[in-house]
Amino acid sequence: MEMEMEMELGLAVQLKRDHIVESQAEDEAAKKRKVELDPAERERLAEAEGASKFISFFNTVEDEEEFTDYYAAQAKQLRKFWESLYHGPYGYFDDETTICAKRFTDKPAPCGGHLQHTLQIFSVKVTGLSGGLQFPLDVYGMVATRDRLDHNRNIIFHRKRDNCLTLTEEDSSLVLTGPSRAVIFGDPVIMEVELKVKSNIESEDRVLSFLAPRLKSPGFEPDSFLFKKCYTSKLSTLEFTVGHIFFSLEATISVKVIEGSWLEDSHGQFAASTASIEDEKVVLLGFGDEKVSLDGDNILLSRSVVSVELEGQLIVSVSARRITEEKDEAVEDRAVFTPLKMGRSLGELNVGFCKMEVTVAWSLFAAHPLFMSLC
Repeated sequence: MEMEMEMELGLAVQLKRDHIVESQAEDEAAKKRKVELDPAERERLAEAEGASKFISFFNTVEDEEEFTDYYAAQAKQLRKFWESLYHGPYGYFDDETTICAKRFTDKPAPCGGHLQHTLQIFSVKVTGLSGGLQFPLDVYGMVATRDRLDHNRNIIFHRKRDNCLTLTEEDSSLVLTGPSRAVIFGDPVIMEVELKVKSNIESEDRVLSFLAPRLKSPGFEPDSFLFKKCYTSKLSTLEFTVGHIFFSLEATISVKVIEGSWLEDSHGQFAASTASIEDEKVVLLGFGDEKVSLDGDNILLSRSVVSVELEGQLIVSVSARRITEEKDEAVEDRAVFTPLKMGRSLGELNVGFCKMEVTVAWSLFAAHPLFMSLC
């Protein structure tokens, strides 16, 4: 059963304040049918029952002011819904996913593994302000996804109040740091957002965006495609630029200097894209003219996990720039990879003053729900 979580505000105001969720006892025949179901079918029914509970919870609104911000009301109900359905098997509401990337890079996936529909997150951008807010803004908080793999948070942005990100009218995109593993997109994905604007006094900080919508694919095309989704709350509009990647596997990227050295006065941007959506890139490190972070010879990428079709191509690129008194020099290079079902691929990037080795670790997904969460 698929829930419709993106109702228009006009429908939201019709929610009843004192709606009571009534439960009915199952008859003996229904109980017997459940016992006879295999584990996968019981799990599917549990998800369907959870969807019904989710709708019921959203029919209870405790604060009439929430009628003016439907998404905030929805986000407040998420914890109640989550704890009613997933607490216990998946830990606690605030837990982050413990499922790691590269699960089946060096060992075969259980039952042979398989491909998955995945969600590629390219950017999250503040595209509109209201309530007297103006750029620049010092923003902190969290953006995370929740998928059916373990229903826990897969963080894509997280800043504490003492480490705000400054957004300007010219550059209002969040600097993303995740996901930590591929995001499964066979079912709708919850996009959990808690962002605040820092003021001089913490008690005067304002909620920029408080959301928990269920992001669904707008179509069932045979090929991967790009789409955008906007969510407008009281003070802002957030624009998600994402891709639905079909029949895909997980790719984890690392970069190491193997000849020369990355010069301290050089800026750069590392990015990844797929041949199917080559015009849109996942920024792995750097935004604008920020300096590149190093750990010895290793480039410290902010993001390292992307998804790519098994029959497609992964493109890892670098753009480097040096500004000196004599000249402003820019150079670009890229490495193209053909996906593997497991193992690693090596490529090379050359920016003149240094050469870098790119390693891509490939991993399929577990073929059976009972093995989906294995590391």
